[in-house]
Amino acid sequence: MVRMPPLVTTVVHEIEARFLWLLLIAGILLLFADLGDACLWQDEAETAVIARHWLAYGLPLSSDGVTWVQQRGQPFIEFTQDYVWIYHPWLQFALTAAAFAALGFSTVAARVPFVLVGLISLCFFYRFLLRWLKEERVAQVGAVLLLFCIPFLLLMRQCRYHALSALFTLLTLDSYLYLRSEKPWAAPYFVLSAVLLFHSQYLAFFPTLAALLVHLISSRVMRTAWRRFLIAFVLIAMLVTPWAYFMRLGGRSGFLPTQGQSTRASLLRWNRFVGRLGQYFLHITLWIFPLLLALALIVAWLRHPRGAEWALSSTQIGFCQLGSLVVLINLATLSALGWVFFRYLAHLIPLLLAMLAIVLVWLAKRWPVLAYTLLIVLITSNGLHILPYKLLSVAMEQSHLWQKPIASPIIDWVSLIQDIRFRSDVWMYAQELTHPYEGPVEGLVAYLAQHAQPGQTVLVNYEDLPLQFYTHLRILGGFAARGVSPDVQPDWIIDRKYGHYRDILATILAAGAYERIEIPYPDIRNENREEAYKHHYLTVRDEDNVVLYRRKGG
Repeated sequence: MVRMPPLVTTVVHEIEARFLWLLLIAGILLLFADLGDACLWQDEAETAVIARHWLAYGLPLSSDGVTWVQQRGQPFIEFTQDYVWIYHPWLQFALTAAAFAALGFSTVAARVPFVLVGLISLCFFYRFLLRWLKEERVAQVGAVLLLFCIPFLLLMRQCRYHALSALFTLLTLDSYLYLRSEKPWAAPYFVLSAVLLFHSQYLAFFPTLAALLVHLISSRVMRTAWRRFLIAFVLIAMLVTPWAYFMRLGGRSGFLPTQGQSTRASLLRWNRFVGRLGQYFLHITLWIFPLLLALALIVAWLRHPRGAEWALSSTQIGFCQLGSLVVLINLATLSALGWVFFRYLAHLIPLLLAMLAIVLVWLAKRWPVLAYTLLIVLITSNGLHILPYKLLSVAMEQSHLWQKPIASPIIDWVSLIQDIRFRSDVWMYAQELTHPYEGPVEGLVAYLAQHAQPGQTVLVNYEDLPLQFYTHLRILGGFAARGVSPDVQPDWIIDRKYGHYRDILATILAAGAYERIEIPYPDIRNENREEAYKHHYLTVRDEDNVVLYRRKGG
């Protein structure tokens, strides 16, 4: 073993002794810095506007008579006949409304509560690993991986439910592990955590609870533990079922085949399921858990029965079994429901990084220099993530399957692999925090604040909700095309390049007298997305400028 100089040893011991405090300080710096620079984008503004309605009327309403939240073309899907929002759980709206009540209406106020939850998740994650893996080095490595996981930080800085789903998934797992012991308070802790997870994100609640139930059935627990579990699950069901009924969760489509479905349709549905599952696998291996280290985890897992000195401990094996089950059932559920978004992995990122930390520490017991080199590479770049795919890309460069894939899942996978580039998220994130970001919403809000008159009407075919949040103008259009018709004559028309019904806007412009105005802000798809592969760290400079039109004489 290589002996470190006394000074280095002293510094390492000081860092380890104060690790949690250092983690807290670093988390505050990385999560809170420059929080209000970029405006809310469409989905964030949805949360903010509904929260503002709640603050005014006591319920999360889709409309207050002036502003109107609707992102689907058909009404009364996202909200009831009384305009009560039912498309998402309410905890995110309650938290945002509380922040508005305390801090006023602003970008920072909208995001602050979720950043606080993200900071709590980061610190709790360290304690969680320390408690259940009983190895400080694994807890430290896991916390460092999460701290510098930039896709995770981006999700935590959103005015959206991602931070809530991450925290309450961790709490639900923590309470589940306690519930297997004889702690008398474990059952209420489990019930409370699970119910709060339900009110944070349905797509995290149901598969996670299902995975815990499968894990319980497949593991050996005492009869008293079974009794506590049954009581806890019954209480959870009693608490969430009325809400699930009110939110119409039973009527939302899924993967299960409908009666009379043809064999061809069933095969197509299965084909799409496999394709989405493959995309999630690529998202994980390209952004969170490198494929090469996933293979190393399997090797370490298989070595366990041999009792090697550097094999995984039984505690680590048990944790990996639970973590893998939770991840797999969540991925299967997400793939069955038909959506592929990186943000839906937010609640799984800590669990995946916990298993990644186990692999790195396992490697460090045999090859410490290699392990810590890998840790540095993981923090500073995506080189380890993309290496096997770049090798695959080179090997299959001339392949007909690679150039013209026939099966739809392969098309999606090839597209993702071909788009990957070497990057350093940490460096780009540092750039983002030290450079002002300019997006289309910021430009439009600033221009309308200076030139629009109170009460004027704005027709916009894209990102209508941020304009509703930041201005006091009457906003028409949006994804639902509310109030859009060829004979309408709004005071302002904003024709976003990636927006919808541009032909109708062209007809309206041709029928009226409008002045064309171009402002020096990029007309990109969104102000800024939280998706790891769609986020802009710096202002986009190679896009067309935003164009809007003002009615002459208006």
